[in-house]
Amino acid sequence: MTLSLTSVLILEKSIKSLFLLAIIFLVRPILNKKAFRSASLILWVVLLIYLISPYELEIGIESVKNNSILSYLIALTNLFNSCLCWLINKLGYIFFKLNRLIGSILIFTYLGIKIYKFHKVMKGSALTENSLCKEKIREFGLKRKVEIYINNNLKTPLTFGILKPRIILQDHILADKKLLDHVLIHELMHIKKFHILLNHLVNILACLYWFNPLLWLSLKYLDQDIEINCDKLVVQQLGDTIKNRKEYCMSMLKLLEIGSNTNNLVLKLNPNKERILIMKQWKKKLTGLVVFISTFTFCLPVFANVADLNQNRIDTKGEIVTNINSEFGDRVQIISDEEYQKLELGEVSRTGLRAANVDENIRLKRFDKIDYEFNMDTWTGPVHDGFTVRLKDMSCSGGIKYQVIIEEDGKIIYNKFFSSDSILKVKANRGSRYVVTIDNESNKTLSGKVKINSYVR
Repeated sequence: MTLSLTSVLILEKSIKSLFLLAIIFLVRPILNKKAFRSASLILWVVLLIYLISPYELEIGIESVKNNSILSYLIALTNLFNSCLCWLINKLGYIFFKLNRLIGSILIFTYLGIKIYKFHKVMKGSALTENSLCKEKIREFGLKRKVEIYINNNLKTPLTFGILKPRIILQDHILADKKLLDHVLIHELMHIKKFHILLNHLVNILACLYWFNPLLWLSLKYLDQDIEINCDKLVVQQLGDTIKNRKEYCMSMLKLLEIGSNTNNLVLKLNPNKERILIMKQWKKKLTGLVVFISTFTFCLPVFANVADLNQNRIDTKGEIVTNINSEFGDRVQIISDEEYQKLELGEVSRTGLRAANVDENIRLKRFDKIDYEFNMDTWTGPVHDGFTVRLKDMSCSGGIKYQVIIEEDGKIIYNKFFSSDSILKVKANRGSRYVVTIDNESNKTLSGKVKINSYVR
């Protein structure tokens, strides 16, 4: 068995995350009511780590028996990855780097405006010297200095700040000692567990994955599960008894009647019916643990790629020409970067698509391949002499080895192996159809960039 880390495109991670999001939505009600305290939150954290990391785990298994559980698991993973590749091929041309960059900049700007407006509201906050508040802060023994402010412009308590955390309360909370005790424990628990850091991470990921609307919609459920986890911590701090649960639920009901007008850039004690019902029904059971373990197992196709190293490779399509050099001469040449820069590059016409440059990242698993089909029929502008194929920043932890195959009207006119970056210049015939195949012959996943353009002398 082999283990390796491979780089993954952001679009691939975005699509894979939909599978995990669906599972989280399905099991979170069960986990929140019947599993251990942090079960659902752990799934969210794993998802966030997966989304923010540029890598994923690849597991290679050399010998797999037919009809074994492992063989079915690999088959499930391969089916999942096949569907994923199909989606990426269909959607990849839409999400160019420039589009993602523009979207991220716009959302970062939007969040910056929200932060500005929030701090404008905070100018009306006044620092409180309430003795009960200071005593509760001392009980938690936090190393960071915590300040408590009063701001009646906000309807519910909230917490913000990582290194210098601040808690915002209202006068009506200070007037109710039991409510004040519950609110302070809740907000201080957020600070102790660094939940605000998790909140910031979520906002950053929302910017990076701006094109994934389901991820945006899921953020409110993540925020809800953070609050549910904090509610359970509060009950354990108070003492997990029926009386304490009932009193804490009554405090949440008082805040529920007031409502909230804050944004999602902070952590706020904004209770709802789901949280209150969970506090009444939460009880650790074996069912919850089984669901949690099963969920992790079922999510393996998302967290890692599992492959049989003995699987047969896919053959390249097209009629094999035995004597390529003698029949097609020097139509395909390996050129230097300097020669490449001197060429006047244009666009190629992708089969089934409008004219567009081929300029994208590739990631090929062991013995995997990718095809680029185009023709010489619809190029605009000057008459083009041919096309170039540039493979750049190629990398593979097991050593680079890949094959470039070029087909013209169903016949292979070029077939060569490479162990580093390469640039090819191909003399083409007008009216002919071409297929450029990049075939990974490495023992592990191969990644890099491919760029295909037309050229004129």
